[in-house]
Amino acid sequence: MARRARKGAGAMTIALLLLLSLMLSACGGNPQMQQQAAANKAALDRLITHAQSIGVPASLLFPIQQQEAQLSGTSAPIGLFSDQSTNDYYSNLAQRYQTLSVQVRGLEYQATQQLDYQASLDLQSFEQALSVRQAQGFVEAKTFANQLTQDQQALAQAQYPRDYLKISNSAKLSTQALQLMGPAYNDLSTFQQDIKQLQESHLDTTALNEQYQLDLQQFRTATQPQDFSNLITQLNAQLQETTVYSTQAIPYVGAAKLKQFGADIQQLKTYGQPTASFQQKLASDQQALNAAQTISDYLKVSAQIDRDIASLQFSLTVGQANYLLKQFHAAVTAWGNTHQYHNPYDGGVYNLDYEYDEQGIGSDADSAVQYAQYTGAISDYQAAIDLIKNDMANLQAMEADYSDKTPWNQPHATDIQMMKHYGVYGPNSGQVLVVSLIEQVLRYYNNGKLVRSFQIVSGQYDKPSPPGFWSIFLKQSPTVFKSSEPKGSAFWYPDTNIKYAMEYHEGGYFFHDAWWRCSFGLHDNFPHADACGTTTFNGNGSHGCINMNSSDIAWLYPQIAWGAAVILY
Repeated sequence: MARRARKGAGAMTIALLLLLSLMLSACGGNPQMQQQAAANKAALDRLITHAQSIGVPASLLFPIQQQEAQLSGTSAPIGLFSDQSTNDYYSNLAQRYQTLSVQVRGLEYQATQQLDYQASLDLQSFEQALSVRQAQGFVEAKTFANQLTQDQQALAQAQYPRDYLKISNSAKLSTQALQLMGPAYNDLSTFQQDIKQLQESHLDTTALNEQYQLDLQQFRTATQPQDFSNLITQLNAQLQETTVYSTQAIPYVGAAKLKQFGADIQQLKTYGQPTASFQQKLASDQQALNAAQTISDYLKVSAQIDRDIASLQFSLTVGQANYLLKQFHAAVTAWGNTHQYHNPYDGGVYNLDYEYDEQGIGSDADSAVQYAQYTGAISDYQAAIDLIKNDMANLQAMEADYSDKTPWNQPHATDIQMMKHYGVYGPNSGQVLVVSLIEQVLRYYNNGKLVRSFQIVSGQYDKPSPPGFWSIFLKQSPTVFKSSEPKGSAFWYPDTNIKYAMEYHEGGYFFHDAWWRCSFGLHDNFPHADACGTTTFNGNGSHGCINMNSSDIAWLYPQIAWGAAVILY
């Protein structure tokens, strides 16, 4: 009996081994499906590595990497009698990896588009901040203009998210630096004013002047936000030291401040602003200064005078902005009404300074003052003042050039005057394109020397070219111009092939070839009969661009570098 039982147990063991062998052979699944899943995972890993290398943000890739890690942590089920469940697992795994791969490609496209758009926005902010500083006459802005040109060139060549991120970071830093330039300059000016007051009080300011010169050098070489922040911190400390030092001269400084206060009140009166309240403050401050006996008394009086002067500055700036705007419009109207072009072609009478009128930059000056009124910020009023002063300088240069009998292809005194005004004249000033709107001439200078002159056609009466100080920030050869006006508009035009185009002002203002014209030069910005036949293209001025003869711009285009200065007056 015992021997038979052992024999039965042996048979049972053999049967179990056979069954186990069958089970193991059944759970292997289709090797091709396993290989496909592995291949898809490897492809996904390569895509993620590529996305990381081109700068796709880690925050976008993290959810996909999480899902991949979860998939990698799973294992195939054991099928006892069939491979179906195992095959289904690997098939689903391969599909999941493939889906994640598609998502990675989508993220590359999405990140590229988003960062491209953000880089464009950051460059616009950079350009706006730069234009404010240029309008204010900061020669230090030239460094940032060069940086803007480099960033714009980089944007035109950018391909990957990392490229756009680098451009955005550069533009943001430059914008921050330009924003800090104003406060730093204000502190620097305050420091200089304090030194001046001490000098008027017959105090030794040698050390302070040396500090000021060092500060000025740091200001002129600053390019990063931290440079300006450090300078502001340093100036604040120096101003505090100056305050302590000037305590001994407070009676004299107080008198000098009162003199300045009185001069500011008279200036405010010139601007047509009410001055009664400030006159009362001036009288009160004078009495307090006369009654002061101790240093403490003088400190209190001096602080009060400072507050009164500060309270006047806003009204003074507002008054100046409105006064200059009124003066500018009056000057444009007066000169235009006495200097007109009586057009024999259409019988029309056109003011020769129409680029400065309401359809031209006159509206920009109005908008600048209106914007300052909206924000109520003294810095915006100051920006408007700087803009109007430059507009007036351009207008006066145009008026002077009108009477200049120098041949159009020779250097003009007003060209030199405007290049000096904008700080781009001298042996190392680089390339400058100067457009005389009154002559319809472009003169190309390099390092202060005239290289070549060209007759051109500028914007017509209803679409004037904008006078001002600009720069070349885009070059295209060839390109196609597409109308921004709806079809049916008087200013609509069909898609037009252009061989050479250099953009100098936002909004599509270019120097470009005008192959449809035969006539260029004086008065061709007004309606006329062109030798090629009058059409909507060549029978009038441009839509604001500077039209050039095809052979002229073919020569000029390769000469001009990105960032070249442009002056229209």
